[in-house]
Amino acid sequence: MRPAQRRKSTVLAFSLLVLSILATVLALTEPRASKPTAQGASVPVISGSAGAPRTGNFVTSFERETIKPARRDPNIAYDLDSSREQFFVHVPAAYSGQSRYGLVVFIHAGDQVNGLPDGWPGVLDARNFVFIAPENAGNEQDRERRLGLGVLSALEIMKFYQIDANRVYISGFSGGARMAGLLGFFQSDVFRGTIQNCGADFYEHVPQVYATSQLDTAGEPYGFFPATADEVHGAKRVRFVLITGSEDFRRGNILDVFNGGFVKAGFQAKLFDVPGMSHDIADARTLNAALDFLEALH
Repeated sequence: MRPAQRRKSTVLAFSLLVLSILATVLALTEPRASKPTAQGASVPVISGSAGAPRTGNFVTSFERETIKPARRDPNIAYDLDSSREQFFVHVPAAYSGQSRYGLVVFIHAGDQVNGLPDGWPGVLDARNFVFIAPENAGNEQDRERRLGLGVLSALEIMKFYQIDANRVYISGFSGGARMAGLLGFFQSDVFRGTIQNCGADFYEHVPQVYATSQLDTAGEPYGFFPATADEVHGAKRVRFVLITGSEDFRRGNILDVFNGGFVKAGFQAKLFDVPGMSHDIADARTLNAALDFLEALH
């Protein structure tokens, strides 16, 4: 090899070595992003560019080391592996970590959550709320699992974001709304309020006044669950929002639960009976009014 060619070859090899070192350094310092794992889950997507808190909409899993609440209830599954679960998350663009935000956890009637309910992003962003909804938490899942996913969602997101513990609310739709109501009793140390869209239960049987049926779609009794004295005592500190509408087929059951249960027993509860609303999720106006009631705690 000629001297000139040897020099060019040496320079090229040195350049490739430098580029390889730079690529390694960049890979080690780059913020973690969502990527599939061997189990099909994803690495926690919490940091954006330059280590800033991740904002916007994304789906993520969390680390295996999960937080457990100080008080545990036998009705809730606490042994779920957060690294194998998926969660839809919405963080307002204005979030910077410099102040504490509220948190709304949402349990759907179905297993898939592809986005926020219509009209909710504007309300949550304006009021400084993070939103999280677990996947595979629908009506076909076991009750203990659904409740466990609700608790897991709240505790895991609070590891990564500045959340005001006094503004953590559990919400849901239909069967998911019923789960939200149960968590107001079973995990009242975590959830300060509920937003129950077209679904409700009470720990005592209530008089049938408006309901045309006291059975659910599976033929099981609707509107009742057993609770201990300690669970009821804890729920007295929680604010319950029940939402229904004139076209909701569960309207009668919800009215009976509200009037014959929550009101009669002296709970902090508010009913929104929306004209024209069917069996659906609350619109932006109703959500805003529901949060007004819950935020009056502070």
